[in-house]
Amino acid sequence: MNTVLLAEKKDADKIAVENLKKQAKNQSGIRAEITSAKVEELKAQIKAENKMKSILDDSRKRFLKSLETAVRSTDPLSLLTLSNDQLNQFILNAGYGIAIDEFIDQSDNIADKIRNTMLNIQPDLKLDTVSNRLDIMKTATVEALFDDVIVPSVANGVRESLNAIILDVPIKQAISGLSQKMKSATGTQLTQINTKLSMFGRSVSAEIAKEADIRYYLYTGPLDGLTRDFCKALVDKVVSENQMKRLRNGQGLPVKTACGGYNCRHSWTPVTEGFIQAANLQRAKGADITKANQ
Repeated sequence: MNTVLLAEKKDADKIAVENLKKQAKNQSGIRAEITSAKVEELKAQIKAENKMKSILDDSRKRFLKSLETAVRSTDPLSLLTLSNDQLNQFILNAGYGIAIDEFIDQSDNIADKIRNTMLNIQPDLKLDTVSNRLDIMKTATVEALFDDVIVPSVANGVRESLNAIILDVPIKQAISGLSQKMKSATGTQLTQINTKLSMFGRSVSAEIAKEADIRYYLYTGPLDGLTRDFCKALVDKVVSENQMKRLRNGQGLPVKTACGGYNCRHSWTPVTEGFIQAANLQRAKGADITKANQ
């Protein structure tokens, strides 16, 4: 899994946005409008990731404070005897619930930008019928991220710290050790969060395409020094559903929702046959698919 330093990520974000803006300036008509809409999608994605980093830090601080209060006010052994479900609920109530709420809000913001992009392509597109399915997908994404990844990792650290306290390690020392472990896990957690946000956004596009019976996708995103070879072979080309099934990003993630993989800044834009012709888009050839897979 790829993780980057925060300073590196901010530079990469800036480069990606500026490159996509440059692409829009070099285009015209509806093609430029779509790229400009994709800029707004990317900016919403970056804003969401930055917000999630901030809220994750806040959640950790709130939780550690609540945990210390709980340990000092009751027998640590009673906390250690909590079931997994009870401990997970304590973790959410004591701080991490706000991270879930923020994740949902940011997912909604990203989905709104994607809807705007699709309305540029097909103004008469009816999106009300997909709302329920998108809500189900969003709930599943939250559960996969928090129930399966973030909360369990916190719970494991909590049990280790409670065991240490029972063995007479000073409370301050045990909580400080837990804090350091949680901080060291932040990079991996943020990679998971960012990837899930991106994958949810692409799932929104895929669901809208399915509803509208659109079977072609334009691969959009930056072309800069950070672009993977997989993405370089596909950017600004239209890929059919059948071609997409043959694509492999080499990271074990589904191409339709993960594109080039972890931390990828590219996305699929569903396009109709009429739009492909009107915007004079280039269709991917078999050689492009082969090159991407290499």
